[in-house]
Order: sequence, then C-alpha cells, then structure tokens
Amino acid sequence: PNANNLHHNTKIFVFSLPFHFLLRSNRTMTSTPLNAALAAETKANPPKPVEVVRLEYAPLKYVVSKVSLDFKLYTGRTLVESVLTVTDNDLQKGESDVGGEDGLVLDGEEATIKLLELSVDGCEGALVADVDYILKPGKLIIKGDTLRRGGSKNENVMVVRTTVEIVPEDNTQLSGLYKSGDMYCTQCEAEGFRRITYYPDRPDVMATFEQVRVEANAKDFPVLLSNGNLVKEGTCEGGTNGDTRKFAVWSDPFPKPSYLFALVAGDLGCLQDSFTTMSGRNVALRFYSEHKNVSKLSYAVESLKRAMKWDEDTFGLEYDLDLFNVVAVESFNMGAMENKSLNVFNTSCVLADPKTSSDANYFRVEGIIGHEYFHNW
Repeated sequence: PNANNLHHNTKIFVFSLPFHFLLRSNRTMTSTPLNAALAAETKANPPKPVEVVRLEYAPLKYVVSKVSLDFKLYTGRTLVESVLTVTDNDLQKGESDVGGEDGLVLDGEEATIKLLELSVDGCEGALVADVDYILKPGKLIIKGDTLRRGGSKNENVMVVRTTVEIVPEDNTQLSGLYKSGDMYCTQCEAEGFRRITYYPDRPDVMATFEQVRVEANAKDFPVLLSNGNLVKEGTCEGGTNGDTRKFAVWSDPFPKPSYLFALVAGDLGCLQDSFTTMSGRNVALRFYSEHKNVSKLSYAVESLKRAMKWDEDTFGLEYDLDLFNVVAVESFNMGAMENKSLNVFNTSCVLADPKTSSDANYFRVEGIIGHEYFHNW
C-alpha cells in the first residue's frame, strides 16, 4: 500500500530495416507546421477540458499494430519521426459499437507538437488538409479512404509517417519528454505520449515498438535508453560545430500501450549485475543513477533479484527479455514508473546506505522495487 500510494501521489532480433532507410512516398511538408493555425487558435482560445465518460467508450476503427520511432535530441529542439503500421480493429469487426470516425484517430497536443511532415505510404502527391486528413484540437485524423487508397498500392499494408518537432526544455508540465537538469526523461502515464508525437494515446491500443532510435550529443548524453533489448549503438554525424553524436537502437517485441513508453538520455553512472532465470537464461541488470549515487544502489539490485525469484517460485513467471534497466535519478518527477523493462524512479525510492538509512528505508526500497517489477505482467 505504501509503495502504491507513493507511486501515484508523490511529486518530486530480427526486424525490418530502420524506417529511415525505407522507401518513402511523397510527404506533405512545408516550412510552416501543418498544425500552425490550429496551434495559434488553441493558444488564443484554450479549449475547455473534455470530460471522458467510461460508459461512452467505443473501440477505434483503426489501430496501430507496429511502431518505429527516431528521436534526434538537440538543445532547444527535438525531432521525432514516427512510422505507424495501421490495421483494421479486427477484434471489433462487425460490431455496431466501433468508434465513430472512419479513419485513424491520433492524439496530439498542437500547443506542444509542431507537425512538420505527414504522409501515407502508397498515396502519391502531398496529402490535402480536410480531404485526406483532418486537424482539430487534440486530434489528427487520417481518413479511412486515404488509408485504404495507400494500402491498396502498398501490398495492402497501411503505413502513416509523421515528423514532429518538440521542445523538451520548455515542457514544464513534466508530462511527455522533458529535460530536467542535465538529462532528458519521459513520463507518459497517463496521457504524456500525445505530447511527444501524434499517436492513438489510449490504453486499449497495444502496439509493438519494433524500433526506437535515440540520437544525441555523445559527450553530454553517453547513456541513451528506451524499452526492450539494445540492438545497436554507435556514433554518427549530425552534430553542430563538428560535435560527435551517439545513437542507440532499442526493440521491444511485446505489445504495450503508449503510456509504458520510456526514454532516458543523460550522463549517468551504472551498477551492473545479472539474474539467471529458472530456464537458465542470463538477464543483464543495469541500474543507472547520478555518478555520486551509484554506491547506494546495491540493495536495490538485490531487491530486484529477490522479486524476480519470488515471481518465478510463486507464479512461474520468468522475466521475458534479455535486459532489465532501472534509472534512479534526483530529477524524476514521480515516485516510480513501471515502464516496460525500463523502470524509472526518483532516488528517494531506491538509494540505501547502511551509514544513513534506517530499517524502514530498506523495507521501502524493497517494496517499491518489487511493486514496479511486478507491473511487468
């Protein structure tokens, strides 16, 4: 109970080629963001909060099944490219209560997101506003006819591509991708992902984040993390004044809602360990924190290993990836967050030092570490 209250109330493989190498259709792109007029209108006349009533729930007609993302982090400007593989909502096909829009409904806060590019694979020429897509407060809707037209010329695969620009440094809500101190971090529960890019940001849309590529200045951000397994990392060009940039590519094979997406970029120390599962697999455990705090992570590591073992002994649940990352930093705005394979904590929930910590501190660390790990299921 204490861990749960803290979590909610404390404020403090083989896959397709990287999407930026795939053939693109013609893209709708201008020097002025496609949603600039809507953003100005929203700023001048902020819409009133919309009450969401559970009894009015209806499934979407189109959902996203696969996602590829590319983040390029620059000072004062972050570019996010997304490739969304879209499918009919087969689970609800034929039912009368499927959502009202004949199209892909994407959530996005136009006051935060600048929509720079938009395209649908297979559709020739630039997409036309109000004909192929609709922008309205908090929404980008790709019309069903546009999706089907593109899919008919793309081996019946519907793919939507967007490029947006966001400014994490200005994100004072600390929801979505924000910069706090010298690091970037995300908090996507409950509706933070719509502040990162246009996406059906609701928990009934379960998609596989096949590839997430994160790129940043190599000196300032040597640690680049996201969900899943690390596929590749290295250096690349693109820095200002000849600065070296680093990239990391992550892949999570398990479908998840967008609120469990996570990204961390910073200069962090690391304590590494491992856990051998009941089937004999070796899982790498990596705990990241500010360099000065790494010496206080040992008890959290042991707590995680005990939680993993208890889950196996009690429920037969074996951890399902090759890597489990934990980030514990002073700048995280929540108590703890159970992002798939990348749990993020405020240091108050994880650090323990026998010289200064009480028994109650140790019990608290073990309870919160276990609480967030068990969210894996």
